[in-house]
Amino acid sequence: MEKVELNIKKVSSSIILLLCLATVSYGQISANYNEAVKLYEKGAYEEAAKEFDVAYQEFSFQLSDSELYNGVCIYALNKDVRKAFEILDYLATYANFPNLNHILTDSDLDNLHNDPQWQKIINQFKSNNLPVAEKAKEELSKAKKILESDNGKLWGEQIWNDRILALAADNSVYALTSFAGSSQDSGGLFVAKLPANTFSFVNTTQNYDNQQYATVREDYLSDNSATIIHELFHILQNKHRILNGTPIDYLDNYDARLWLRLEFQALRNCLNSIDKDKDKKQIDNYLQDAIVFRKMRHKGYEEFLQRELELETLEGLANYTGHVLSTYPNKYERAIKELNQRESINTYTRMGVYATGFAYGVIFDYLKMNWKQGLDSVYHFEEIYEDEYLKHKLILNEQLVEQAKERNNFTEIHQQETERKDIAESRISELRRQLVEEPTLSVKLVDPKLRMAYDANGTVMIDGAGMAYTTMIEVTDASGGNNFGSYSFSAIHYPEKITGVLYTIDGIFVFPLPFRQEGNKIIGETYEIILNEGWAVIKKNDKGDFEIVKEEEKQHNTIIK
Repeated sequence: MEKVELNIKKVSSSIILLLCLATVSYGQISANYNEAVKLYEKGAYEEAAKEFDVAYQEFSFQLSDSELYNGVCIYALNKDVRKAFEILDYLATYANFPNLNHILTDSDLDNLHNDPQWQKIINQFKSNNLPVAEKAKEELSKAKKILESDNGKLWGEQIWNDRILALAADNSVYALTSFAGSSQDSGGLFVAKLPANTFSFVNTTQNYDNQQYATVREDYLSDNSATIIHELFHILQNKHRILNGTPIDYLDNYDARLWLRLEFQALRNCLNSIDKDKDKKQIDNYLQDAIVFRKMRHKGYEEFLQRELELETLEGLANYTGHVLSTYPNKYERAIKELNQRESINTYTRMGVYATGFAYGVIFDYLKMNWKQGLDSVYHFEEIYEDEYLKHKLILNEQLVEQAKERNNFTEIHQQETERKDIAESRISELRRQLVEEPTLSVKLVDPKLRMAYDANGTVMIDGAGMAYTTMIEVTDASGGNNFGSYSFSAIHYPEKITGVLYTIDGIFVFPLPFRQEGNKIIGETYEIILNEGWAVIKKNDKGDFEIVKEEEKQHNTIIK
C-alpha cells in the first residue's frame, strides 16, 4: 500500500469573469480509510473493502489520487471488479500517474487483467504518460478531426477553432497553428516557452495577444477530447453572448443541497434506466421526478434563477458538448459518473450545473426532443421539458413530491444532509470568528485584472461576508502592478485546522493573524504574500486589524516591520 504517491495539484480556477472546468480536491483522510489500510496489510481484504466503502462514500473523489489508488488495490483483491474499475477509470481520466510500469506490474491488480476494461484503461494511462509535446499534437489533432467531422451538426456552427493551446506545467505552450512567440518544431507543432504567469495553468478561456484562446492543461489532454471540445465550445458561446460564470451562493444552503441531491439521484436513475433499456414509463417517471425536485428548489430561491440558468447554460452545455462529441463510448455512463463526481464535492455553488446540463442534454437527446435553441439563448430545462415533452405545465402538489421522494432515496439523502448541516454550521462559525470577528490582515483589490487558481471543493460561503477559500488559493496580479501583489494560501499541512482566506462582497481579501514581514514578503501560518513595489502594511485600528495599502496612504499609521 502507499505504492504510488500522486501529488498532482488539481484545482478549479477562474480569472475574474473567466470560465473554467472543475476538477478534484486535495485528499482528506478519514478513520475508515486508515482502518482499511491496516486491514489490507493484514490480508483481510473483505473487511478492508467494507472500511474503504465508508471512506469512499463519505469523501468519494475528494480522496487524494494515492488514496483512491489504494482503494483500487483493496477492491481488486476483494474481487469487486466493478468498484475497482470505477475508480481506476476516474484516475485514468483525471490523474497523471507518474509510474505506469508500477500499475502494469502491481500484483494487487491481477484480478483486473482479464477484464475487457483493463486494456482500454491501460491505453489511457499510456497516453497520459507521453511526452507533453507528443501528447499535445496527438490529442489536439484528434479533437480537430472530431469537430471537423461534426462540422456544425450538433449546434449548427463549427466548434473547431485554431485558438486552442495546450499548457504544460513548465510554462511551455503548444498549438497546431502559429501563435505569438511560437516557433515550429521538427514534428510540425508550434511551441513557445512563455514567461511565468502569462497564462493561468487551468482549463478555461484566456486572453493572449489581444485574442481569446481556449487553454487546456497537459493532464487533461487525454480524456477522449472532452475537455478540449468543452473549452473550444466556450469560445463559440462567447461569440453569441457573455453568460454569468460566478458561483450561485444559495446552492450550499441545506434545503437547496437537499433538493439538488435528489435531482441528481433522479437523473442518475433516469440515465441508468435508459442505459439498461428499461421501459419508457420508468424513464418518464424519473425524469419527471428530477423536474419536480428542481422546481421545489427554484420555488424557494426565485431571485437566483436567472443567474443559475446562465451558469448552467455556460458550463452545463459545454460539458454536454465535450462529452457527446468525445470518443467515450457510453454517454449515459459518463453522465452518471459526472453526477457522482459533482455530488461528492464540498460545495455546489458552481459545480452542480456541469452535471445537470450534461444529464438533461443526453436524456433529451434520447427522447428525441427538439430542445436545442441555438447559442443566443439561456437554457431553462424545466420549461423545455414542459413545452417540448409534456406539452403542458407540471403543477406541483404534495402527492407528486412524495412519490418522487419515495423513488429517489429521500430518507438517506435527507439524513446525510442534516448531519452535514450541523458540521457545516460549526465550520462556518469558526471561519466567521477568524476572518470577520477577530483581528485580521486585509487588502482591497484595486484593479479586477487578477488570476485566481483555487480548489473549488474548498470554498465556503459566509453569509453577509463573502467566499472563504479553505484548502488552497493562488492569486497572481495581472494588472501590471496596480494591485497589491500576489499570494498563495494552502492548508494542506493543517488537515485538522479550520482556516482560510476570505474574499468579501466588497472586493477585499482578508487573511487571519498572526503574520510576520520579511522585506516585501508577508508570511502567515498558511499563506505568503509578495507585495508589489509601493505597498506597505499598516495598523488599521485599535481592534488590532492590519491593512495593506499604497505607500502614499500610510501617513499617520504605524508601519509593521
